[in-house]
Order: sequence, then structure tokens, then C-alpha cells
Amino acid sequence: MEGIYFYWCAWVVWIYATFLMKKTKWRTALAAGVLLLMSGSIYHVGIGVFSLTYSFLFLFVAAFALTANGGKQLGYLFMAALAVAFLSAAFRLLALADPVWVWADERWMLAISMAAICLMLHRDSATRLFAAIIGSCQGEIVYAVAVRDVFPYTIGSLPFFDALALTCACLFVWSLFENMHHHVDAWQKQMKRNKPL
Repeated sequence: MEGIYFYWCAWVVWIYATFLMKKTKWRTALAAGVLLLMSGSIYHVGIGVFSLTYSFLFLFVAAFALTANGGKQLGYLFMAALAVAFLSAAFRLLALADPVWVWADERWMLAISMAAICLMLHRDSATRLFAAIIGSCQGEIVYAVAVRDVFPYTIGSLPFFDALALTCACLFVWSLFENMHHHVDAWQKQMKRNKPL
């Protein structure tokens, strides 16, 4: 079923933001943004010869707006996002031209590939996430331009959001493993302090 990974991950983020995060403006913006992404994923708008979902437009604009004050690292972020875009577009075009080499679910293979390139290019978790989002959106646009004369394609369709959600989930799990030693150390110190004599 198309969109299952996207909706599942989006609901997990929304539940976390709504019920588990501290009450801040960031929490409200995150929860509202996730709800806008989910609700706009089925509505389309035509721009020229292309059809885009409202969720794609919202995500693309929001990602650029959030990274606008990145300072010196902004150029590197966009170069890394371009690498992710080329990987995404090349993967999908190659899967379209020669589907034999896609031996597993295409969304999972694409997500793992994009997460791997983001992990190689960035150290910071937030920067990895923004590079994955911006690069995926750019790759989706390149793919839509490449296939526009072959068949009609909606930019920001549910398979795109599935692959992006899986990429973000892979990056989140990797970040948990990276930071696990901090949590284990804090837990051990807490256990030593509370140890009975």
C-alpha cells in the first residue's frame, strides 16, 4: 500500500510532538507541520505541465526556510543535497529503465542509499535530515522532468513520501546509536548515585 510508511512515521512524529515534547513554539510548529504534510498529500495543484501535491510544496519551502540562516555551512549543505538529489533521480531512472536489479522494495533500497550518503557527507543529525529532505525534493523534480514526456507523474506522490519517511527513520535510528553511549553513561552514573550501601 502506497503511503503506509509515510503515514505511520508522520503519526509517530505527531504523537511525540503533541504529547511528549515540552510545550514550546517549536513543538506546536512541528505538530502543525506534520498535520499539514499528512492532509496535503492527497491534494494536487497544477503548475505548468507538472502536477504537484500540496505536501511537497509545503515541505520544500519549509526546508529551505529553516535552512536559510545556516551561515557558512549553507553552501556545503546544498552541495550535499545536490548529491542526494542526483542519487535519488539516478536510482529511480535506473529502476525504471532496468527493473531487474531492484531485488528488494524500491522504497527501502532508495531510503538506505540516501541515508548512507547523508551519513557520509554530514556529522550533525539536523544537517543530515535537511540534506535528505532538500535532496529528495530536488531528485523528485529531476525525475519528474525526465519522465514528463513518457507518462504523467505527480511530483510528491505517496511513494516519494514513503522513501523520504524511511530515509528520515534510518537517519533517526543511526542518530540514536551514535548518541547511545551518552545515555548509557548518564544511566550508569545515576545507578551509582542511587546504589544502596
